[in-house]
Amino acid sequence: MLALRCLLLSLMLLINSVQSWRACTDLLPLDLLDRALIRPGQAPPPQVQMVQSKGSRGLRLAGAAATALSFPASQIFTNCDFFPAEFSLVATIKIQRLKKRSEYLFSVLEEKSDSLVLGLSVSERRLHLLVSGPGSGARSRVSFKDVALDDNRWHTLVLAVSGHYATLTVDCGLPLELKQVQSFPSALSTRGSRIFIGSRRRLRGRFSGLIRQLVLLPGSDATSRLCPTPDPRLAELSVPRVLKATPIQTDQDPEFPFEAEARVTSGTRPLCSEPEGGQLWFNAQSRGLFICDGGRWRTLLHHQERLDYVEDHQDLYTSSETFDVEVFSIPSEGLFLAAANRDSRPGSGLYKWSNGSFVLYQNISTQEARAWKHFTIDGKAFLVVANSQEAEPELSVIFRWNQRRRRFLRHQTLETHSALDWESFSIHNSSFLVVANHRRDSNHNIQSVIYRWSPHAQLFEVNQTLSTSGAYDWEFFSVEPYHFLAVANTFDGKTTAISSTVYIWLSGRFQIFQSIPVSV
Repeated sequence: MLALRCLLLSLMLLINSVQSWRACTDLLPLDLLDRALIRPGQAPPPQVQMVQSKGSRGLRLAGAAATALSFPASQIFTNCDFFPAEFSLVATIKIQRLKKRSEYLFSVLEEKSDSLVLGLSVSERRLHLLVSGPGSGARSRVSFKDVALDDNRWHTLVLAVSGHYATLTVDCGLPLELKQVQSFPSALSTRGSRIFIGSRRRLRGRFSGLIRQLVLLPGSDATSRLCPTPDPRLAELSVPRVLKATPIQTDQDPEFPFEAEARVTSGTRPLCSEPEGGQLWFNAQSRGLFICDGGRWRTLLHHQERLDYVEDHQDLYTSSETFDVEVFSIPSEGLFLAAANRDSRPGSGLYKWSNGSFVLYQNISTQEARAWKHFTIDGKAFLVVANSQEAEPELSVIFRWNQRRRRFLRHQTLETHSALDWESFSIHNSSFLVVANHRRDSNHNIQSVIYRWSPHAQLFEVNQTLSTSGAYDWEFFSVEPYHFLAVANTFDGKTTAISSTVYIWLSGRFQIFQSIPVSV
């Protein structure tokens, strides 16, 4: 009974420590575009037009008044008057080439002085985050260069800001991280401010493209919520109902002027390339309706019934039994597949996508490989293998991509014990690796290790050890501002009816959050 009371007291203290802090706003996605649109019973903003382009709908604001889409900042910052110190902005836009001009996606302005508090703007191949500084008139700017957003195609971008770092992810691609000279203000006042969508309250700098989504997520990076996705250019966190592909219209919904950038062509097969994306072609001979996806004509309607199926594309022969494959891409190099093979000779194969199939690119020395994990640090590509061969010492290896030799080379060896899995993750701009050590000799109750990347040493160093029982797999995930790590335990030396554990990141280390009974 005493132990039960101590357990309940510890749980209450943990819950109280997690919930005692209260943010200025809900730590949930805030749909800024939906808030700026009209409320039921009101007339739509003048000259705001809904346009369907390449199958998706967005709002065109070019003809609207500069103040058409705006609302007081106090509507979302209800608990205090400060912008979140950590946040991410999600935007889905389509804009034509910008030459020598900058246009605002989003801005926060002081209503009385018209001074800029915060702004997000796009120019030719660049994205800018502007923040007012503590001094009068002082302003900082973070600019991401060579970002091709102005190519007349839909793009979804996630800008995550935390402390000195700003990270941009476009279309669920590789993130681009910049370190700011000054940390993002921990107390950026929004008192007496107003939020504007698509402008800075002026005609100059007004957004001329289409905007489909604009969401503020306080407290966390929204990338993991959106990616991966089948259509990364149109990844959705929160899109207003009127812009959905098949919106449900009610009597209270606004009726925006609407147009669709599409036409139907008949006759012989026309050209299908990016400029024709979304256009329709009716083939009278085969009685079929087709749509151009930017590269090929795809069937919409056809007189013959067809079944959906998956075809065998390629049989990939490996040198021995294969336990795992890892598919990843390296910028400017291409798509790769790493196979975890049992035999140490010739090791495991690395395959590269070439002319529509995977071909052997490199043999990598491994010892009964069970899994591969690809990850990046500061734009550098790494591969880590989980070796499970029982030998002394038992070592798993981290390989690093050599840009000059265009090969993965051995970077670091780490002591492991019948390793079955690796998981990579980042917390507050620090990179981590955790290994699932399955057993040592006949002992399954051993330590699995979390490693932390040292930027100074350019190596992984032991950060923390966690007790596991026949660890088989690790998974990292985040819920709002909290980070979790879950291990799949399989055997404690006596039974498989054991518990797997979920850990929570608190005070710079992982602590037990929940034990889940399982039976393997």
